[in-house]
Amino acid sequence: MEGREAVHPCPACGTEVPDNSTVCPSCGFHDTGEPQPFEAGTVLESRYRIDTEVGRGGMGVVYRGTDLTLKRPVAIKAMRTQDADASVLARFMREARALAQVEHPGLVPVYAVGREGGTYYMVMKFVEGESLSDVLKGGARLPAEQVRRLVTEVCGALGALHRHQLIHRDIKPGNIMLGADGRVTVMDLGIVKAVGEQTQTTSTALGTPRYMPPEMLTDEDVDGRADLYSLGVIAYQALAGQAPFDGPTPMAILYKQAHEPPPPLRKLAPDVPRNLEVAIERVLAKDPAERFPDAAAFVEAVRADAVVVGGGAGRGKRAAGVAALLVIGGVVAWYLTRPPPTPPPAPDAAVAVAVKPADAAPPPVDAAPPPVDAAPPPVDAAPPPVDAAPPPEDAAPKRHRPVRTVSVRVLSDPSGALVLDGGRRLGRTPLTLRRPASGRALDLELRREGYAKARLRVPLDKDGTARAKLEPLFELVP
Repeated sequence: MEGREAVHPCPACGTEVPDNSTVCPSCGFHDTGEPQPFEAGTVLESRYRIDTEVGRGGMGVVYRGTDLTLKRPVAIKAMRTQDADASVLARFMREARALAQVEHPGLVPVYAVGREGGTYYMVMKFVEGESLSDVLKGGARLPAEQVRRLVTEVCGALGALHRHQLIHRDIKPGNIMLGADGRVTVMDLGIVKAVGEQTQTTSTALGTPRYMPPEMLTDEDVDGRADLYSLGVIAYQALAGQAPFDGPTPMAILYKQAHEPPPPLRKLAPDVPRNLEVAIERVLAKDPAERFPDAAAFVEAVRADAVVVGGGAGRGKRAAGVAALLVIGGVVAWYLTRPPPTPPPAPDAAVAVAVKPADAAPPPVDAAPPPVDAAPPPVDAAPPPVDAAPPPEDAAPKRHRPVRTVSVRVLSDPSGALVLDGGRRLGRTPLTLRRPASGRALDLELRREGYAKARLRVPLDKDGTARAKLEPLFELVP
């Protein structure tokens, strides 16, 4: 019809969207216009049919599909071709392996992993329901009992990962699904890592700033307590209607995560049960050592009948004040009830004679002064000989000559590789090293996720540039 605005169907829900709009008014899906890895109707492995796109993330596109053999819905995650570099593919495969080796009702099982026409994909269980981020939109709050259940079920899934020495590293409301049956499922293990494993620290691998634990801002090793911190942020938000750390930019949020305490939860949620408040307060500690040691301990602390342990900073200060009053009271009581002091013994006679009486007569005025002709030191005492030999020249303090330094630029293809010298981390490429000039050389090791380790020998005799080519561990198909 003439004059009607041109529309196109939303890839996620089918709602008609104006051609000049990229956001679906029905489901909020953001269509970037990028080419899709698979078209609707594509059948993978003669079994899994692509039906419709339901979302896009940092590593690719997620489709709802159908298992034609078992007649059930499946989720199919496919990597976009333009994102298929070795590091992203390594994360993709790590997620598949992690989900394959850990079985838990709160984690999504993987049915198949494969490649079709140069596109890598993963077939998983399709979880019906809505994400927690949708539930908490607009500052919505959850009752305390629902938050207890949320923490308990997410901790069950995290505990299973942690027992396999795996860390999720991106726990956030968007990665927690609430099923139609009320069950909680932890999604998207795209940046999961093994405890102690070295991975690239980039904006895509760190996680989400609002839910990121402080220790993930450094290259230090993290463990399962990082996931508990993120879950604590979610529980706080679900009770208070807002996240404890927020700001206009990611860097502003990260600064608060690292340096500022969260606002007191009770001020925003006055009815929060005391033990739940204390448990969340503890799990949000900046120092991982002050948090719960594992997911099971967090669950135990948020139970409805759990005994409050600790009591937070306020209770600790009150207890310290009471203890101080008791100590002061004890000192006062001892002072009032102590026996009178024993008088000091009489001074010794010899000492008494030596003490000058107050009315002692002053010395006579005409007392003879010391004789004027008392022999002073001889004036003509021989001075040190002028021609005495000066101290040897080498006895003077030596002046250190400035040490000449060299500057070496370490590069890698691709960049972002971790540079290590004998196991000590120096930084990531591109990296400039300044060292004293010498005839020796540095033997460096370069690591980047998805690529084989590279060795690089860097001479320190002059300024220069050293470059390493990293070989991918996976076959990349254009």
